Amino acid sequence: MRRFDVASTYDTTVDTLWELLQDASLLTKLTRFPKVRLVGDGASAEGNEVKLLIGVGPVELPWNSTITIAGKQAFCDQGKTLPFPFKRFTHVHRVEERQGKAVMVDEVTFDSYVPNLLVEYFVLRPMFQERARAFRKTLNS
Repeated sequence: MRRFDVASTYDTTVDTLWELLQDASLLTKLTRFPKVRLVGDGASAEGNEVKLLIGVGPVELPWNSTITIAGKQAFCDQGKTLPFPFKRFTHVHRVEERQGKAVMVDEVTFDSYVPNLLVEYFVLRPMFQERARAFRKTLNS
């Protein structure tokens, strides 16, 4: 298992940033890498199953997760059906305030069929960088 953490700072309020995280449908609108399509309800509510299709070239692969814990400005999704190369994937999303700015903290624990370090550097890091860029663009528009 490998843990990958990232913190992205935004010039907005915690409440505004938290509101953006409440529905996975925003992820499908904002994300260019990888292309994501939501199937069904994307609410970040405890017990909800979030079903995504991840675009890899012309193919769409299922990514299903369950929101296992939801609390004040934090929730955890646990991967159930994951595309290659992932074996396991747990993602804690949290929003907090630091020095008057909103910070999105992502704590990802995963295991894969290929070396975890390769997945972190060539899949996860670019994916989270793209998401941070998209959130900044949305918040500044």
